[in-house]
Amino acid sequence: MVNELLDELFDDRIDEPSLGAVFKTSRNIVIVGLCVILFLWAIQIFSIVDQIQTGNWEKASGTVTNAEWNYDAGREEGSDPPTVVTVAYTYLDENYTTSTYSFVSSGWGEDPEHWLAIESVDIYVNPDNPSEAVYMAGWAVIIEEVMEALSFLGLILGLYLVIVVPAWIIYAKVRRDKG
Repeated sequence: MVNELLDELFDDRIDEPSLGAVFKTSRNIVIVGLCVILFLWAIQIFSIVDQIQTGNWEKASGTVTNAEWNYDAGREEGSDPPTVVTVAYTYLDENYTTSTYSFVSSGWGEDPEHWLAIESVDIYVNPDNPSEAVYMAGWAVIIEEVMEALSFLGLILGLYLVIVVPAWIIYAKVRRDKG
């Protein structure tokens, strides 16, 4: 049963480009893509669980004390380095700072000037450990990451349908004309 499924998924014969064959290959792309996404989520399971638990944390007001580019972080050529924002907050008459955006994402998104122009931001403080706080709490950032992963999968599938399928049709036509 498993071998038959694997043989079907990884069949290396080039069939004629029928609608069924296109759907089969599209299905395989989606299956492999979802497996990769699930594997990446499994690697981050502890961060995801920590992030979900932040939904119960207490909301506090903080002040942006510093925002700068993180030139030490790895980045792609030609792209801006990530922004690191430091937020000072008071919880139960004690002063703390945090630079944690969330447990599953470190990107503050905007450039430093954006964050320095904001007078006050809402953060979420762990009532059991007030020195631990995040800017994005609960499911919001997880849903954002899921949407980003699914968008990437959609991009791969779209490229297949726009580039590979027409090339497949042309290849089949040329092969038919020659043979």
